[in-house]
Amino acid sequence: MRTLRAAAMVPVFVLAAACSGEPEEPHTIVYEVTGTGQIAWIEYKTDGRNSVRDEGITPPWTKSFTLPAEGTQQLQLLIQPAGEHELSASIEVDGQPLTSSASAGSDGGGTMSLTGELGG
Repeated sequence: MRTLRAAAMVPVFVLAAACSGEPEEPHTIVYEVTGTGQIAWIEYKTDGRNSVRDEGITPPWTKSFTLPAEGTQQLQLLIQPAGEHELSASIEVDGQPLTSSASAGSDGGGTMSLTGELGG
């Protein structure tokens, strides 16, 4: 009789394990800008839709936030240098590089742009 009880418990346990789905963890996003020179402004998305702008920045600069695992999320980092600069910028998702860029200039011209997408 003990053998039958043990055998009957195994299928119930396997069924319970198969039905218990773990919800996906939110994504950790890190925007980072390093280098030399002043930055007129940095514009970035923290919710996949709306942009935020920081002005008058001296590197290094970092912003970290989380985004839900569900749906499609747009990532964007725009950097407008001011004057001479040597800058590097990156976007990381869950500790892994998504995209990066480097720029050097003497006139402050040109906007650095990094974009990416999660989900979809």
